[in-house]
Amino acid sequence: MDDLITYLLNYAFQNGYGYEILNDAHTNWPSLAYPKMNLIFINLNWHQKREIPFQIAHEIGHLIDGDACHRSRLHQAKINIENQADLHAIRILRQYCFDYDFRMENPLIFAEQFGIPSRLYDVVTNKWSG
Repeated sequence: MDDLITYLLNYAFQNGYGYEILNDAHTNWPSLAYPKMNLIFINLNWHQKREIPFQIAHEIGHLIDGDACHRSRLHQAKINIENQADLHAIRILRQYCFDYDFRMENPLIFAEQFGIPSRLYDVVTNKWSG
């Protein structure tokens, strides 16, 4: 997992995004993006360790779009913003697999291996060929 986290942090840096690693944050404090400063805060102490790479990729997705969920007050807008960040995260994680020649034939195994939440399994399956 360290190699994947390094890849994601390098991806962020190469795209002009900064990050702050939080090693001592509370275990239920989520990572977050602050697009105004092109910065993400990453909680490496998150209680579900296998979810950390997806969280990093998701927060990078917010920076790609230049928006964060907390900036919108409309419920549907928040959902759309989060969904878009999820799609970016899945794309970034798939790119990692291509870059390192990891062959995964099954989208659900990919989702499980990369800590993608089960609520997104249908999205991963539908986007697999794309």
